Amino acid sequence: MCGPALLVLAWNGATGTFLALFGVGLVSDVLDGALARRLGQESDFGARLDQWADFALWVSFPLGAWWLWPEIVRHEAPYVFLAIVCLLLPTAIAYAKYRAVPGYHTWSAKLDSVLMGIGVPLLLIFDLAWPFRVAALFLLVCAVDEIAITYLLPECRNDVPSVFHAARLRRRTASERSGTSPAA
Repeated sequence: MCGPALLVLAWNGATGTFLALFGVGLVSDVLDGALARRLGQESDFGARLDQWADFALWVSFPLGAWWLWPEIVRHEAPYVFLAIVCLLLPTAIAYAKYRAVPGYHTWSAKLDSVLMGIGVPLLLIFDLAWPFRVAALFLLVCAVDEIAITYLLPECRNDVPSVFHAARLRRRTASERSGTSPAA
């Protein structure tokens, strides 16, 4: 729900409310999965819904930032472009393979959410660019991790923390199909 609201706020020049709602979106992103696990309410539908909500938040934010801080976005354009590509490309590749959008929720993506959650406000409020640049560059690691997971897994899966977990899942699936026990 934050994505469309962020766009409306940005269009109307509500800078402070825009940043506050983005912060709420980040906090809810962290808490919703933890709360679902704690309450035993995990589901594939919930994981996919969470993935789409994350996608809406991170796609609407750059457009809103462009409307509110065009000079900063223009100055940081290479990093903004890198971040957008690193968010969209793994999703597009996974959709092309699975005809679905997985909710991997990788450890690297979780770390980058924290880095972006720190870097973006520092950039937009204090014009301090290096934390945002580090977060944008780290998105390359996230993208490679997610693309590798998509390459390794034959079917769409949710909650795959890393490419190493994907490799283990692939070995386990292959051994179950062949009737042998997985290698240690």
